[in-house]
Amino acid sequence: MKNTIKYIVVILAFMAVSCVDDFLDRPPQDQLTIDMFYNSPEELRMATNALYNVVWFDWHDKAKMGIGEGAGGNYLTNDGEFRIFFQFSVTGEHARMTEAWRSLFNVVAQSNMVIYGVSNADSDNITQADKNRALAEARFMRAASYLQIVTTWGAVPIIEDNLAFVEDYVIPRNRVEDIYEFIIRDLEFADEHLSETSPAGRLTKWSAKGMLARVHLYAAGVGQSGSRDATHLSKAREYAEAVINESGLNLMPDYADLFRVENDNNPESLFALQWVDKGAGWGVQNTLQAYLAPEGRIAGVGDGWGGSTGASYDLQQLYQEGDQRRKPTIMFYGDHYPELMREEGGYHYELQSFAGSAVKKYVIGGPNDVDVTVSFMSTPQNTYMLRLAEVYLIAAEAILGNNASTSDGDALAYYNAVRERAGLDPQNVITFDDIFREKRIELAFEGRLWYELVRWHYFAPAAAINYISNQNRGHFSWDEENWYVDPENDLFIVPTDDHFTMPFPSAEVSRNPLLLEEPVAYNFSN
Repeated sequence: MKNTIKYIVVILAFMAVSCVDDFLDRPPQDQLTIDMFYNSPEELRMATNALYNVVWFDWHDKAKMGIGEGAGGNYLTNDGEFRIFFQFSVTGEHARMTEAWRSLFNVVAQSNMVIYGVSNADSDNITQADKNRALAEARFMRAASYLQIVTTWGAVPIIEDNLAFVEDYVIPRNRVEDIYEFIIRDLEFADEHLSETSPAGRLTKWSAKGMLARVHLYAAGVGQSGSRDATHLSKAREYAEAVINESGLNLMPDYADLFRVENDNNPESLFALQWVDKGAGWGVQNTLQAYLAPEGRIAGVGDGWGGSTGASYDLQQLYQEGDQRRKPTIMFYGDHYPELMREEGGYHYELQSFAGSAVKKYVIGGPNDVDVTVSFMSTPQNTYMLRLAEVYLIAAEAILGNNASTSDGDALAYYNAVRERAGLDPQNVITFDDIFREKRIELAFEGRLWYELVRWHYFAPAAAINYISNQNRGHFSWDEENWYVDPENDLFIVPTDDHFTMPFPSAEVSRNPLLLEEPVAYNFSN
């Protein structure tokens, strides 16, 4: 997978448009014809390669962490570009809003172009099953992007066919419930046509079922008040348990091993972005280490700007004694990492930082630490988009449903599997708060927290607001070798309901004023 992705620069030369006038990404006029390109199963695979990588780059580079972890309350920094997210002061003028919108709708647009091309391909060398697999990958990616879009901005236009809007892209938003229905339909198609096994890194049927579990859990709260839709909860459980019980996949025994680059595409990874070194072209690489590594000497390639970036006090205090997830996620003063700076005996974290910690997750070290190419602002490490551990917690929550607590044997087995992997004692009774806490810790700095808060706000807005209001998002002070919370540095933010949707990019509103109008029903009969 990593090798074949290098061909994306060829594909994008005629598939993608880098600087277009609107988010629909109009197809270039000199595009090669469909019949010229899709003439073999290998060409179909090359067409979908780009959907695992470069189209996500502008969202992944900075916006994913700012929105997912900053607004969520995990990510503490003195960098004003990111602080505005956890202070809920971001506006439509901010570059991260534009980048996220552009990137996520580019995923949609390029998925649509693949769908169009594959659907219209006519070659004796391609079977209908070949076409369906490619269509399934493209529809999965479109669905995955729309899930990010709807949980970021709420009601937005559903774009199923770019070509239909080339002349007129002033189109209305569609209702949130319709967007979820659109996502579910795409994922159901993917579930039907993806294979149970695939080459490393590519989507499988289990990827689709796992994503369907997440989507149904989210959709269960849309339009509800206090409780969630039982049908969606039942579907979330059904899909999650299918992955858990039928896929043959397992949790990695050691949590820390999940974030070693040599373990990319491990049995716990259901969907991950597949990065390569930027030598294949800018935008194909993972840039997170550049922003998160607390010191430049860790990689030794000229980046490493995360010295004042780390975990919020609120997140740090959630870890129980002995939780084996903490050290692979967050560096504390005095932590030693033998896998970093190996030639010097390892890396010892001793910074008295603004955050009182640093982010370890996605920091893999330099060229002498790993058997992959590491260069300035570039590693080839995958980015998890869906892991089996989350599916376990989805199953537990779906069984809990609208109950205050549960001691159901299956729910406990799924929940405790995640805790016990972390070295923690099992629980005999669990609540929504228990599951939410475990998911927050398990997925910390994977860009998930804000979206979990948004879907909580769907059905229990007061509870979601109260949760955020009680997070201490302030910074730390130091006394010799100990950091402590200084009340003068405390920061408590009380969000409003309006904060649970990010502002539309101002430029997009100018191009399409209907983004500010009430959403309309989507016509699924087209």
